[in-house]
Amino acid sequence: MPLAASALIVLALLLLAWDASRPHRAGRDARIAVFAVVLLLVGGSLRVAAGPTFLDGVVAALASLGVGLLAASLVLALRRTSPRSFFILGILVLALAGALRTAGALLQPRTAELALLVELGPDDRIEELARLLDRHGARYERAFPTVTRAMDIDLAQVYLVYVPARSAEALAAALRADRENVDDVTINRSIGLEPPVRVPAAEPAPGLAQANDPLATEQWALALSGGHAAHALLQDLRPARKARVAIIDTGVDAAHEDLAATFRDSPARTDRHGHGTHCAGIAGAATNNGLGMASLNWEGRFVEVTGYGALDATGLGTLESVAQAIIDATQDAADVISLSLGDYAPVPPKVLADAVDFARERGVILVASAGNGNRDAWNHVPSNLEGVIAVAAVDAQGRKAPFSNTTARLSRPIAAPGVNIVSLAPANGYATMSGTSMAAPFVSGLIGVLRALAPDLSAEDAYTILHETGLVVEDTDRIGRVVDAGAAVRAVLDRQKQAG
Repeated sequence: MPLAASALIVLALLLLAWDASRPHRAGRDARIAVFAVVLLLVGGSLRVAAGPTFLDGVVAALASLGVGLLAASLVLALRRTSPRSFFILGILVLALAGALRTAGALLQPRTAELALLVELGPDDRIEELARLLDRHGARYERAFPTVTRAMDIDLAQVYLVYVPARSAEALAAALRADRENVDDVTINRSIGLEPPVRVPAAEPAPGLAQANDPLATEQWALALSGGHAAHALLQDLRPARKARVAIIDTGVDAAHEDLAATFRDSPARTDRHGHGTHCAGIAGAATNNGLGMASLNWEGRFVEVTGYGALDATGLGTLESVAQAIIDATQDAADVISLSLGDYAPVPPKVLADAVDFARERGVILVASAGNGNRDAWNHVPSNLEGVIAVAAVDAQGRKAPFSNTTARLSRPIAAPGVNIVSLAPANGYATMSGTSMAAPFVSGLIGVLRALAPDLSAEDAYTILHETGLVVEDTDRIGRVVDAGAAVRAVLDRQKQAG
């Protein structure tokens, strides 16, 4: 992409020079100028985005602009038109790029590093890159040490390569050029929580609740999504086994009064942010226990919750930390992985797609929030990855929440309540939040209940049931159907009866 972006910049300037050098009697062609400007803007944007840091991207874009201006001045000279202005501007732009690079190098702390995720070919060894890595002052370690080559050859061959920030772009380019040894190079960029959403309007009262949890009467989501009907069915049922729902997030307050009975020991037992605990409550808080709020986990019999801290106390993680959490949850026998996080990327990062495939191949059902940007979730990862159930958010009237991304172009779209959702907060607290982050664990918890009743339920079966039993609403063509928990539970029970 960096070379293609630079080529667009140079091509745009060559077109402008060619148009400027045309005889006056031929006239200027405005279409050429407009097309060239569009190419220049697209190329410049892509070149800036391709840099490991914003400054590196700007410097690279300026360098490409300077080279393009000098090339354009040559075209003007060959066509016997004065090249002076293009030539001088090109020199000035190149000088500015050099000055910015020098200033960046001087201001950059010498210890500052960037991390690259480097995937080697199946038969290659990191030692084969030793000279190149040494030349750029890089060090490395295996990204996913618990994954053997027999488990997954791609993930087993991924290394975290730490390099001084000022050398990251050059090293990444050199690694990408080594097609004999290197299959993929990705900046280990940040990924995290969606921007917080505030929805001040109060939701209508949901009516009578089956559960005796004090906050159940404030949970409109249970009424809209068939939660009360699900409770009525589940109170007389026993699961085939408990299903394990893994919350990949900021951690989970395992000691919370409404979660302690359903939390299973796992790496992230604390939560300094609160987002992960809120999601965990929606997915599996103990219900009908006379405390707090209600999930679909009737009396805690159907779902156990685990926590994996892919995100820190600020709500940020990296591609590697999220991929590692997916791998860890899979190796800890999760039935469902709930991902209320995301980023936008034109091309999904391979390492994240590989981690999702690792989980899917082992029977894990993955659910992800669709994002809060009120845009198409086509570029929103991980909800756009193959096999992931992408969850949009609706309000109490069943309409698409104003902030929710749309999911119509994704393969497994579904919707669930995501506005003013009551759930847990750390230190035995309770809070109301809005977002597709809240909708995703509702679906994860429901799938957990379905798997507890039918442990052989596949991801395809689960999505088919949610879709076929879901509620058709005004915005279904944009966000999928809204889950109906009671109807989904009945469908699984009917399926079990038919199976024998």
